[in-house]
Amino acid sequence: MKKEKINWTYRLIHRGGWRNVAVVAVAALLLELVSALQYYYSRQMLESEMEQRVLMDLGVKVRDLRATLNSAEQTLKEHIWDVRKSLETPDSITNTLSHVVKVNDKVVGGFLAFTPYYYKEKGRLYEPYVYEKNGKIMTEQLGELEGHNYLEHPGFIRIMKQHEPFWSDPYEYKSTSGVQSLTTYTYPLLDKNNRLIAAYGLDVSLSWLGDTLNAHHHKTSSFELFLTPKGQLVGGPSEKIVSKKRRDQVVMLINDSTVDHLLADADNVRYIEFYDDEKEDKAYIYYLQMHHDPFWTVALVCYDSEVYGGLDKIRKYSMLLMLAGFLLLGFIIHRMIRNIITLNQKDMEQKRIADELRIASNIQQSMLPKDFPPFPDRTDIDVYGQLLPAREVGGDLFDFFIRNEKLFFCIGDVSGKGVPSAMIMAQAQSLFRVASTKESNAAHIMQALNEILCLRNKSNMFITFFIGVLDLPTGRLSYCNAGHDKPVIVGKGQLDANPHLPLGVFDDVSFSQQEMMLEPGTMLFLYTDGLTEAMNVRREQFGLKRVQETVVENGSCEALVTHVTKAVHDFAEGAEQSDDLTLLAIRYQNKGA
Repeated sequence: MKKEKINWTYRLIHRGGWRNVAVVAVAALLLELVSALQYYYSRQMLESEMEQRVLMDLGVKVRDLRATLNSAEQTLKEHIWDVRKSLETPDSITNTLSHVVKVNDKVVGGFLAFTPYYYKEKGRLYEPYVYEKNGKIMTEQLGELEGHNYLEHPGFIRIMKQHEPFWSDPYEYKSTSGVQSLTTYTYPLLDKNNRLIAAYGLDVSLSWLGDTLNAHHHKTSSFELFLTPKGQLVGGPSEKIVSKKRRDQVVMLINDSTVDHLLADADNVRYIEFYDDEKEDKAYIYYLQMHHDPFWTVALVCYDSEVYGGLDKIRKYSMLLMLAGFLLLGFIIHRMIRNIITLNQKDMEQKRIADELRIASNIQQSMLPKDFPPFPDRTDIDVYGQLLPAREVGGDLFDFFIRNEKLFFCIGDVSGKGVPSAMIMAQAQSLFRVASTKESNAAHIMQALNEILCLRNKSNMFITFFIGVLDLPTGRLSYCNAGHDKPVIVGKGQLDANPHLPLGVFDDVSFSQQEMMLEPGTMLFLYTDGLTEAMNVRREQFGLKRVQETVVENGSCEALVTHVTKAVHDFAEGAEQSDDLTLLAIRYQNKGA
């Protein structure tokens, strides 16, 4: 058998002569070209993906820092009235400042630096200061300290000249408990006559910043740091993680105007390419500046070997395997026959899966209301809805029923598509039915759904959801919205609905109910984002404006849904449906209300 294979290979090479050699050579060149193109476009995709992840990462870190600074600003502003009230009795100022420091764990100190002789009995310089030390609140009168003249401090001078609040550059404060990195938010304090009488400030700790910045990265050697507009380091990784030399090199490059600062595809993100001598690798510095005071810059450093190392290895091994593949050409032909058999088997398996998906689609459709009109014996309500899934099964849902002369209805959109979304959809619909059988408050029903959907939500899927409860005798509509598109009141515009967070995100979200009265003849139109985000062949979206132009008085609810469906299909011009499309129309027509 082995001899036959050798003879077959010999004949394959020599019978065709140079013609066969030329064919193999051309094939090798084509394969090499294909491999080079694959490498090029794969690298482009990785670069684009990296930039998107960097933008997301930088944005999250900026938002985290901004949230801390906003919290301090809010704490200060919320207690301005208390501070002004305490001005009447200067000895009570420290009590007020103590309370301010206690309510925010990021605030470690607070002060009031008064204009000279504001309190004559306190002397020329009066600066009560409150700070936390070892869990206890301590107080000092800094104006009494020898050599401390806050009137000459740049921050005091700035607040007196500009009358505008500002964040200071970070600084280190040495105490018996160690060295703290701080920044100060200073605010102009006015008296009841609108005169500037003091600089009101809170000290915020930045000690947490370096650890928070570098807690999680998608690349092992990546690290982040914050810089002031002047290039001063605000926070970064400890020297145990990144050496001081590497940190200083990154700071120097960002501040060096002679270095090429390139604009990434991501908005407002710039990057610098450099070679890290210590790590002996090409590196990239991506950085983004905050849009508001204190205008700090967050930078992320990542390395070429980690970003593209896997792709380079694949490229190297692909070339080796390609060369070996020509020597195994006969074996490949043999494998092709077996692959054809395998493909036939897979084709049968795919057909089986397709049949099962059709069955799942039928089951899903059977869970939705399908008998219209749903209440043929009633003249006070008209309802019509439909769901057009983008795949065999989808993640949209709608439902309605009447209990105790109240119409309970809902519409929702599960994140994602396909079978996972359909399973969440079925669960949400069942929970809506169960919760609505004993509860009539839309917010309470929403709360119950959210708490259950948050349990064991390891897939991190969420649902935008709208619940309405319409009292048919009176026309009073109670409703609650969890991140869903606002319904349209036909002829009047969108319903005023507080958005709230979608279901399944956080289990401690508080939902509120809203109410309004519906006049007889009022029609509500509810929909999922498959309507507004429907696209035509030019990649244009249908949009909210077209929805409002299309949703007009059209007779019955069924006529309106049919009209909107035709409008979106005409707009798509044959483009493939990219998302589930769910429409629900409700007309309240109790003339005796």
